[in-house]
Amino acid sequence: MIEQLLPVVPLLLLFLLGYALQRTNFFSTESLSHVKRIVSDLALPALLFQAFSAIELESRYLILVVLIFAVCLIMVILGHYIGKLLKIHSPYFALMMTGFEMGMFGYAVFVSFQGEAHLGKIALVDLGQVIFVFTVLMALLIKHRDGTAKGSDLLRRILTSPVILAILAGLATSFIAPQVPSSPIWDTLAETIDLLARLTVPLIAITIGYGIHIRKELIGKSLKTILARRVLLILFALLLNVLVVDSLLGMDKMYQVALMTMFLTPPPFIISIYMRTDEKGESDYVDNTLSLDTLISIVAVVIASALYA
Repeated sequence: MIEQLLPVVPLLLLFLLGYALQRTNFFSTESLSHVKRIVSDLALPALLFQAFSAIELESRYLILVVLIFAVCLIMVILGHYIGKLLKIHSPYFALMMTGFEMGMFGYAVFVSFQGEAHLGKIALVDLGQVIFVFTVLMALLIKHRDGTAKGSDLLRRILTSPVILAILAGLATSFIAPQVPSSPIWDTLAETIDLLARLTVPLIAITIGYGIHIRKELIGKSLKTILARRVLLILFALLLNVLVVDSLLGMDKMYQVALMTMFLTPPPFIISIYMRTDEKGESDYVDNTLSLDTLISIVAVVIASALYA
């Protein structure tokens, strides 16, 4: 048991380091945003390029991509009814029931436990929800913020996103790489991308730890949101793993680990980025829930990884 938990210890220590730096105001607001931009625009795209260039994409696997997209859509719909049942009157409750923060959390945790050799597996599992987040979820967020969501604006955001460009480039590479002979130039480029990608896990862990802020008066509301999301998503993950990943597709067990890891991650952090500036109360609720869910997700992934091992 202890041996299975050891791989995540460095990650946990980096989370704690980030939190300790927060207590000393190590970063200014501006410098922290610059660090996050290095992650979002350089390091994370490099990691995603590696992940999606190593993907094993067979036509029969597309059913898993479609089903994960469908689960994300169902969670939004269920969120509207569950919010009323729990008496949480927030336009963001349903949006926080869906999607997964893979870029700034999931990949870092998965790599810490399973290693970079299995990046292609979690990339395949991630594909359906990436499409959902950058289309449906982003459209819903922009519509709530601006009153409307123009298709042209949404398309521009998608096509100029470093994350999406890295994913598309990675997918293209996965198809053409077997036909391209190795050369010193390609090897040098691969080493450069690898160096950038290796920045992702430590920088993400430190910035997440630095960004954790939990307000006691909102803990009850946040815990209700997290519990409702967690129960439903664990049920969906178990169903998909048993009925689709194992029985229908007969995929490697590591795909089950990857899927469960993703379903245990917090909601996408972009929710807080696309909020209206005049919603202070809602902003506090969303930030508090994301911070608390991040801590709970770390524990949940540790337990799940140990159980699957």
